[in-house]
Amino acid sequence: MPLRGKQLRVRFACHSASLTVRNLPQYVSNELLEEAFSVFGQVERAVVIVDDRGRPSGKGIVEFSGKPAARKALDRCSEGSFLLTTFPRPVTVEPMDQLDDEEGLPEKLVIKNQQFHKEREQPPRFAQPGSFEYEYAMRWKALIEMEKQQQDQVDLLKHQGKLFMYLDSAPNRRILSLILISLSILGLYYGTTLC
Repeated sequence: MPLRGKQLRVRFACHSASLTVRNLPQYVSNELLEEAFSVFGQVERAVVIVDDRGRPSGKGIVEFSGKPAARKALDRCSEGSFLLTTFPRPVTVEPMDQLDDEEGLPEKLVIKNQQFHKEREQPPRFAQPGSFEYEYAMRWKALIEMEKQQQDQVDLLKHQGKLFMYLDSAPNRRILSLILISLSILGLYYGTTLC
């Protein structure tokens, strides 16, 4: 929408009781996602995010009618292993970031081949503690958490490297020296040399 010669974009605020669901199996539709998460409370909308060709991305969005239901789903899925199909890979649930996601993947567009029917043999459920599914799912969760921590560490090292390269340039060596002196005075600098 043009306004005084400039383009104006309108975006709606993120729904306050929305969750992002990751690691969705290939054969999960909007309807199955809604059915699965309705055990936590009333679901206003559930959408499986698809790419430009209509293929599922492995991510989805669930919007609850209220924050308590969203909090319950977040807590339960963080503590347990919530499985949506036969394959024992649990979904991960996080508070939602703003995404552009209108259509999703309706049940009628899911390809219903032999693998689809095999994956849909079991309904959405929590894995029972002590079962093979539970142990397998918990290992998946540990792997996902480890990947997330490693990515955070890589990001931190990348930012530190950029900072040190910036501070190590000739005009900024004085700033670096002042920072290192301040840190050593505060007892936070442990004697490693950066220059």
